[in-house]
Amino acid sequence: MKDCDMLKEHTINHKSIDLEKFIPQRVISKDVPVKIDVAEIACKVCSADVSNVDELIAHIVSQHDQEYDGSNGVCVFPFVLNKQLMQCVLCDGEYDNFTCILAHMFKKHIEHRYICQICGLSFIDQVRLKRHINNSHNGYRCKVCGKIFDAFHKLDKHKQRIHGQVRSHGCSLCSATFATPYQVKVHMGKVHNVEKYRIQCEHCPKICTTKGAMLLHVQSLHSDARYECDLCEYRTGIKWMLKLHKRKHFGEKNYKCSICERRFGRSSNLRAHMKVHTGHFGRVCRWCRHGFADFDTLNAHEKESHYYEQYK
Repeated sequence: MKDCDMLKEHTINHKSIDLEKFIPQRVISKDVPVKIDVAEIACKVCSADVSNVDELIAHIVSQHDQEYDGSNGVCVFPFVLNKQLMQCVLCDGEYDNFTCILAHMFKKHIEHRYICQICGLSFIDQVRLKRHINNSHNGYRCKVCGKIFDAFHKLDKHKQRIHGQVRSHGCSLCSATFATPYQVKVHMGKVHNVEKYRIQCEHCPKICTTKGAMLLHVQSLHSDARYECDLCEYRTGIKWMLKLHKRKHFGEKNYKCSICERRFGRSSNLRAHMKVHTGHFGRVCRWCRHGFADFDTLNAHEKESHYYEQYK
């Protein structure tokens, strides 16, 4: 679940579980940690305030004469769940949803014993290792015709072109449909003024659709800038934003409109420009960086001009 409130509400149903029996079954070793919410961590016996799991354990042992078996190490993963940016308890990482911070915890703060002999990536258990091998080294198989692709986006395009399976995401407030969930959020914020998708910057009038976009905006413009342009006074906290900025100085315009042949320095500017010709955002070919009026036109172009490049 990506929403913290939904997750907390869901876990209320687990109060009937006998923790005396459940926890020993789960806490086998540090390889299988139990996830706990420490947003309101405190001693339930005397209500003493503690700041983390280690302090709570030390308090219970010293003040309430309880025994604690530390032979297995720390067998819990602490999370501070809230609707704002989630701070990792174990490092300085910040994330805007539970899925991302959970992936971070498993990648950075857990021991990985199972190693892929093909690429060297490591995983916490055999199940994740097998899933990685199937997805990354055995390829993605089309369930309709059985054809195998080495990347998911190629399988997705194959299903759209050959089998007519087009993925769409609908707005819950109207009949509009979009290609990605992000486009739905943008639509709901701009058209329906849904407050959740209209996030106001604390430092300027900028409004973003997602917390991740707002974090990127703040890091780029309002954080302690570490990257400075040597040709002007531009400063940013994100390295690749400086690289994009320098294109303005050197006149790099690698993205070209297929209708009027006007050139742009960014693919986003080219997509926005296509509205002049069609009334809506266009698409950009990732192979030659030409802009096209719609997804069908782009598909036809890629099939004609870049068919073999897609299946290398």
